[in-house]
Amino acid sequence: MAIVVAISVLGACGGSSETSTQNTAETPRATPPVEQVAAAPKTPEELGQKVYARCRTCHTLEDGGRHRVGPNLWGIFGKISGTAEGFAYSKAMKEAAITWDEESIAAYMENPKSYIPGNKMVFIGLRKQEDRDNLIAYLKAETQPK
Repeated sequence: MAIVVAISVLGACGGSSETSTQNTAETPRATPPVEQVAAAPKTPEELGQKVYARCRTCHTLEDGGRHRVGPNLWGIFGKISGTAEGFAYSKAMKEAAITWDEESIAAYMENPKSYIPGNKMVFIGLRKQEDRDNLIAYLKAETQPK
């Protein structure tokens, strides 16, 4: 008897004998794979620009730029430390007489107070070699005529 009741209930659920072309239930569709576009690798100059963000409060880079708390850095490569006209350097910076190049800037930026004891720069330095290298690449690109 239970079988007869079950068959009649199932038959009643079938509705009309017409075939429906409309799908009332959404069939889940496969999500197409998202194309992962690899970000273009950043150049040392681009990475250095981010590092320089820590410096721009005190330094300008453009030709003829004004001094701030620190000197304008235009043409820094090949300059002698403490010689930018119009900036009040510490005695230590003037007497250091360092010619700024990649090596001296990297050493100074690693630890300014130990590289030139007595200088006025309050920045503690860049501990990561990669940051120093990228900053130097950016400075080379931005502080020299193009």
